[in-house]
Amino acid sequence: MSTVSARALGLQEGYSQEQWGPWRSFGLLVQQAVSELNWQENAATLIKLFKENSRSQEGYLSKEEFVAILQKYPCCHAAYHSVFFELFDRNQDGFLSESDFLGGMLAVSPLTPHKLESSSGQLRMQFIFLYYDANRNGRLEVEEVAKMIEHIQQLRGQSYTDAMVDAKALASLYAGPFGFAAFYEAAQKRMLNGTSPLLRTQQDLLEAVRAQSSLPRAGANKLDQLSDSPPSASASMSLGMAAGGIQRPGPEDPLASLGNVASLAGSPTAAGAASAGLPQAYSHGCGSPPGAASSCGGSGSQLPHSPTSTTGAATRPAAPRGYSQPEYWRWGSAPGNEGSQALALRVVRRLMELSNQPTADWRYTLQLVSARELLLLCDTVVEILRQEDSLVEVPSLPCRVYGDIHGQLLDLLEFFNAFSWPDKRRGDIFSMNYVFLGDFVDRGAYSCDVVSLLFSLKILYPSRIFLVRGNHEDRLMNVNYGFHADCTRKFGHEGEDIWERVNDVFEFLPIAALVEGAILCIHGGIGDSITSLDDLRGIPKPIQVVGEINERTTPRDRIVLDALWSDPTDNDQVLGVHVSPRGKNTCRFGPDRVQDFNRRNGLKLIIRAHECVQAGYEYFAAGQLLTVFSATNYCNQHDNDGAMVVLVKDDRTGEIVEHAQVIKSGTVDTSHGWNDQQFRAPSPMRRTGNGF
Repeated sequence: MSTVSARALGLQEGYSQEQWGPWRSFGLLVQQAVSELNWQENAATLIKLFKENSRSQEGYLSKEEFVAILQKYPCCHAAYHSVFFELFDRNQDGFLSESDFLGGMLAVSPLTPHKLESSSGQLRMQFIFLYYDANRNGRLEVEEVAKMIEHIQQLRGQSYTDAMVDAKALASLYAGPFGFAAFYEAAQKRMLNGTSPLLRTQQDLLEAVRAQSSLPRAGANKLDQLSDSPPSASASMSLGMAAGGIQRPGPEDPLASLGNVASLAGSPTAAGAASAGLPQAYSHGCGSPPGAASSCGGSGSQLPHSPTSTTGAATRPAAPRGYSQPEYWRWGSAPGNEGSQALALRVVRRLMELSNQPTADWRYTLQLVSARELLLLCDTVVEILRQEDSLVEVPSLPCRVYGDIHGQLLDLLEFFNAFSWPDKRRGDIFSMNYVFLGDFVDRGAYSCDVVSLLFSLKILYPSRIFLVRGNHEDRLMNVNYGFHADCTRKFGHEGEDIWERVNDVFEFLPIAALVEGAILCIHGGIGDSITSLDDLRGIPKPIQVVGEINERTTPRDRIVLDALWSDPTDNDQVLGVHVSPRGKNTCRFGPDRVQDFNRRNGLKLIIRAHECVQAGYEYFAAGQLLTVFSATNYCNQHDNDGAMVVLVKDDRTGEIVEHAQVIKSGTVDTSHGWNDQQFRAPSPMRRTGNGF
């Protein structure tokens, strides 16, 4: 195994590539980050500030000079001035170079995006690692990992009594030392989530400079426009780095008001996370980060320890049986919370009221919930979903099954008004179960509103409403196809947190539902990897979706991909398994696969979604598989009808029978319901010629 020059890293000798992994050159990262953020003007302003204060040694800042800058332009609590200096001082010689100063202030700015695949995100990750590596031995000890988890939980305003337990669980996943390679991978695969708010000043230094000197703002730059890491703390906090991370206790401890922190991001994910990395931030397409480790300095400083917070958070709820993944922060609300129940009822009743008004009065201005309210819905519904198996049982009939909705709230409300609301006042919820087959978001203009409605229904009627995951309930998809944009449009700077949190909830959705033991409801299909219902059962949550199939892909990963992505072949004459036009990650399966699967598992029918069909529903495999699509005039291009399927038991024969209930294309004005701009054209309509 090759080793990285420890001198180049500013650390001890003998650290291997395996331990340091994607560590990259500090100078190169700073140069690339300035370029990618269009930060040249800001960099020039900081360098000017650096030169104006460099007096004791030309071209360098002493500790006193650095502290003087932060005192003159306060952007963080004074307790952290020395901490930052020691962290930025890569050579540990008591001076900062221009590069040290520029790279350090860029990394800790609350405006710097925390995207792991970007140079600025990589820079931040390297600083965070060095910050928590307090004994500077090139790896994070369990106590240091626990301190990081504790700070993440503190920033959530959550209990951190189990931080050491979670740290041990995380460290146990890695055979070797928990070095930077393990730390980066854990964040990338979302086994360690919530690093974005760490190690940040309360205010960007340049903002503080401009506020005092009335300097004109630098021209619009990407750091301001694209910031998906808003300031992590409320104004009462001095530092968004979990109140300074490892700090010295004292009477002026800025941790005092930590319980009021408003920063919210994502939840943890499973120890069995996908081999394709899911980065902390949002421009996904991030595979393995660059592997060549080269020169980047470390502070080598011994940082003081953190005091005990006085935050009075509730204890963590017990995990359900069979759920063994560590939790790095506690979801905020338990099922039955009266506030969330009232909120959920208000959402449903508000839409019930609006659906009877002319849509022109509200369709362009709809705002069902605030950011905080949607987070409450997320925190409540996830506790319900985590109790459900990955193959959730729907115990009785009758049952309504909806296909793709794709943010098309107007169609969903039309269905409810035309056939029945899942409501106790003017609906059939006490006698009817409801299954929604995924693709709740993307492409349509109301993704956040559809999510708010479905989460509310699940909270109100947890044993009657069943939400099944689709392929768009995945960060890698919905970052581009509309949900991310809808979050930021509706919730502004809080939109990133909303998008993260909702996607965290999506990872707890089941991937299939079994209705009365006879009807399998699944978003995509059975592909070539699903041969038994047991293949769909017992998949640990949160469920990760791998980005690509490679030699490390597990059979379980393939099952999840096929459940979300696979399609039937073109018609009943095309047998076997075939390559999918969607890509190598999934396949098409023939009618022989369907019939064999149903026979082996004692099923009458598979109901799936995932493809637009002209009539809204379409049979396959001699009536043993049914595709249902519930959004009309898909993307204003296909002029298709939308359908929902009702499953009932025949009183005479006792057989389960299905009936399609259809909304014709044009019934709902979808001109605004679909987004004008699509990341990629919608998939072609399914045309088999044998549907009816």
